[in-house]
Amino acid sequence: MLVLITLEKNNDTEQEQLTQFFGSGLSLLHVRKPGISEEELRSWLSGFEDSCLRKMVLHQHHRLAASFSVKGIHLTEHLRSKKKELVQYIERYKIGGFTVSSSFHNPEKMKNEGSLFDYNFLSPVFNSISKDGYEGQGFDVKNLPFKTIALGGIKVEEICNAKELGYDGVAILGAVWQTENKQEAFTDIFNEYNNVFQ
Repeated sequence: MLVLITLEKNNDTEQEQLTQFFGSGLSLLHVRKPGISEEELRSWLSGFEDSCLRKMVLHQHHRLAASFSVKGIHLTEHLRSKKKELVQYIERYKIGGFTVSSSFHNPEKMKNEGSLFDYNFLSPVFNSISKDGYEGQGFDVKNLPFKTIALGGIKVEEICNAKELGYDGVAILGAVWQTENKQEAFTDIFNEYNNVFQ
């Protein structure tokens, strides 16, 4: 799995850029916009065609999933810890045909809860590009029995290392959004991912 995570805040060129990424082979976009209201997210999602929406996973405002026929929902660690009836919440979306994923920062915690989800992010695996001082832990996940995606410091030269550590894919953020030529950065990562994981 190759996952791209959106910018936290909307900007004027993001939707056009994302549409180009989908056209270049992006098959899974995680929509992570923690400060956005439900109405703002509804408006943002309305700017995409159904073919793009079906490749999106929502981190916030899960209720919009059904209205836009997105691929799934994602539970952050914070949200997961607040949900009183977590298993029922997950099952409700799975029964509705959505994928349900989550984020972890500790492999031991993931061992206990990871099986609830279709796949999990584990971070930081390598030194973060988008968060200063967020040092990679090099987590080895070869012995984990469920799908795990490496997050944190994923750039072209780390994709092979992620595979060797046992990950089923990678999630990218800063390696694309913090570059001048975002399309070129995405294409380089996409090609290397396909070389290593396919």
